[in-house]
Amino acid sequence: MEQNSAEAKKRMDRTYYFDCLRIIACFGVMILHIASKKWYGTPVTSFEWNVLNIYDSITRWVVPVFVMISGALFLNRKHSIEVLYKKYILRIVTAFLFWSFIYAAVRLIGGCGMKEAVKAFLNGHYHLWFLFMIAGLYIIVPFLRKITESDTLIKYYLVLAFVFAFLLPQTVTILKLLSKSWGTLVNTMLSNVKFHFTLGFSCYFVLGYYLDRIELGKVARRILYLLGIAGFLFTAGMTAMLSISGGKPSDTFYGHFTVNILLESVAVFVFGKYHLKLAGAREKTLRLVRKLSKYSFGAYLVHVFIIERLQGQLGIDALTFSPLVSVPVIGIVVFVVSFLISAVLHRIPVLNKYIV
Repeated sequence: MEQNSAEAKKRMDRTYYFDCLRIIACFGVMILHIASKKWYGTPVTSFEWNVLNIYDSITRWVVPVFVMISGALFLNRKHSIEVLYKKYILRIVTAFLFWSFIYAAVRLIGGCGMKEAVKAFLNGHYHLWFLFMIAGLYIIVPFLRKITESDTLIKYYLVLAFVFAFLLPQTVTILKLLSKSWGTLVNTMLSNVKFHFTLGFSCYFVLGYYLDRIELGKVARRILYLLGIAGFLFTAGMTAMLSISGGKPSDTFYGHFTVNILLESVAVFVFGKYHLKLAGAREKTLRLVRKLSKYSFGAYLVHVFIIERLQGQLGIDALTFSPLVSVPVIGIVVFVVSFLISAVLHRIPVLNKYIV
């Protein structure tokens, strides 16, 4: 009886920290999109651009952490292929069709031509790429689950992923900065290998499962936190250096498959696992966290609409006043409005099942 109680408590702890991370990541992606709206067009030597660069750099972990949460959840369950398609992939498809139509319709009303609106609908608004990616991961869950059934295979997979998805590409990037000819040569050599097995977001998907499953000591966790901080400092510092030297914004080290962003993502995920605990939380807090987590998918889908309406109709963006204050303040407004809209949509039958 005590063992069953302990297992139930462990499951609740896992769900709670996943919920907390999902909410924080949702807020983080809003901050990222608010800051990045003005990051490209602001002079790189200005105070404003450097503030935007910091906000941008410190939130680059959000998508990897979303994927890691999904991996930890999906690879721990045994869903049939039929359930994957009927329950999960179908929801992704219907959500994409609905929201892509909304965003395309807004563009059409705003004055773009029908041809451009149709293209916008088929391609999806810029943040809807996430739906394509996550649907692709759901499709290959049965294969990834086979890998995670073996400790040896999962470790081998993650080592290959680190080498081929992160380390080698970043080595090529740095080589190109030092010597374009040598960087191009090494890149050509690597591309001839035609290695794709561990590339893409599947590595984050499997990594989330692995980090959720293993236990880390205090020393290991502190090392990961320090590496995460180092990853952030590297991201912000190198981005500033390359942008200033090139005279325009450079997102070379902003990519999801850079070692620095990997370190940020792992640090945040591990911090959530060990510090966002259920113990001590009040019942009201638990209910609020569960609800916000439930509404986070819908909030993600609608938040760009809110950001664009604030900028387009009210002229409010990251540079309306000092970005030190404007980015988090606008982020809070977008967060509250987006979650309220998602909450309303969750109360509408059919819509709550297929679009949020």
